[in-house]
Amino acid sequence: MTRKALLLTALLGLATPALAAGTITVATSADAPTLDPNATFNGYSFAVTNQIFETLLRRTDDGIQPGLATSWKALSPTRWRFELRRGVRFQDGTPFNAEAVKYSIERLIDPANKAPGAYVLDVVKDVKVVDADTVEITTRYPFGPLLAHLTHPVTAIVSPTAAKKAGKNFGRSPVGTGPFAFDAWKTGDQVTLVANKNYWNGAPKLDKIVFRTIPETATQVVELRSGAVDLIVNLPPERVKELENNPRIDVAKSLGWGSTYFGFNTQSGPTRLPKVRQALAAAIDRDAIVNQLRGGMAVKASVPVPPTVWGAAKGVASPEYDVAKAKRLLAEAGYKNGFSIDLISTNTGEFPQLAQAIQFQLGQIGVKVNVKLLEYSAFVQEVVKPNHGLYLSSWGTVTLDADYALYALFHSSEIGTNNYALYKNPKVDKLLLQARRSNDSAERQKAYLEVQKQIASDLPLLTLYYPYTSYAKSSRLQGVEVNYSWINMNLSKAFIK
Repeated sequence: MTRKALLLTALLGLATPALAAGTITVATSADAPTLDPNATFNGYSFAVTNQIFETLLRRTDDGIQPGLATSWKALSPTRWRFELRRGVRFQDGTPFNAEAVKYSIERLIDPANKAPGAYVLDVVKDVKVVDADTVEITTRYPFGPLLAHLTHPVTAIVSPTAAKKAGKNFGRSPVGTGPFAFDAWKTGDQVTLVANKNYWNGAPKLDKIVFRTIPETATQVVELRSGAVDLIVNLPPERVKELENNPRIDVAKSLGWGSTYFGFNTQSGPTRLPKVRQALAAAIDRDAIVNQLRGGMAVKASVPVPPTVWGAAKGVASPEYDVAKAKRLLAEAGYKNGFSIDLISTNTGEFPQLAQAIQFQLGQIGVKVNVKLLEYSAFVQEVVKPNHGLYLSSWGTVTLDADYALYALFHSSEIGTNNYALYKNPKVDKLLLQARRSNDSAERQKAYLEVQKQIASDLPLLTLYYPYTSYAKSSRLQGVEVNYSWINMNLSKAFIK
């Protein structure tokens, strides 16, 4: 290509050398803390490890599907047998078998490893190798969400050979059964994967994937337009139309598994009073937040989990925007002249803008909100303290089973970890335990409906909206599959047109 042609290509943002060579570049906002799937609970890790590793089961629009396990059945309320996929090898040549499954699950839940995602399977009492291709999992009590939890990327099966050899450094040299193998990692810059030519489901058509760290979303958009990157995720609403109008770029958006919350301290301060919580909820104009702040890239919420999640309730009423009612409720609660309260959140994504919007809207009923935006780690430390006021946060129901969100956010045993509202209701605790300890789908669904009705009444938090999961890519990149979230991106069948 001549210099003139190269210049023209750069100016027009046409085909890139990377695409032509079978390499794609995916932009991510942050570096992964580790690439060991059993040792992380971070989306930036899972976006990469989901290309390298696989789980026993997968979740799709059609429900739970075979992964490394081809079939399964309950032998008793607490014992499940899984038949494993045969002829599969890890990228280092180690055979995939029942011993690898036993090793990976025990590695995840071993208290000595202090894995942040261990609770996903801490109900497991025993993993028994029946033969090379059959494994049995016994739980400490009947656990309805078990199959859903086995789709979680933290339960990925690792190569025992590689994990034992690398020890604590396995996160820098990961080995799984997935379509792409780890190649290199420049910390803070990029992770490179190469095609696993021996992949059991057919060798990928892409030769290489580069996950490049680009913190600023504006820069990601510029680089996508120029062709320097081929795919970006979590699109800023104000740039969606611009990208949609670009003939060389495809934009996709769909309802995922996420929810965004405005939460209250139910144990102390003015928000310990239900009428105050009802007043603050009535003062929030969620339609304006969805349509103006989020640019339509979200759906107004009604219950804590989106309709994509099994167990999400239908027909449960949520607070309507009514400033007059909000003022009346505040007066009835003894706060006619309002009060002052802190609101904490993270300083990333949409949260700074969202905090400003909440601050303005509550100001209309005389509530002065002091916004404190923190780094994520600092936010987590502050929001579990007993004296916080208001908070903004989000949650992804990764297993697509209501238990994963409702138990974590509302069971009293989760106070100090995920139950930021410090919410205690014995009726809700009982229903949540009843639901997770049953294998009867109808019984579980009935319990979750009652839980969500009670949550709507008690109002420990107001679910603001369900954000769309979104991505934009070069129109030449085809075959990309995104299930519910960018961290679940499947590039095994992707190709360059």
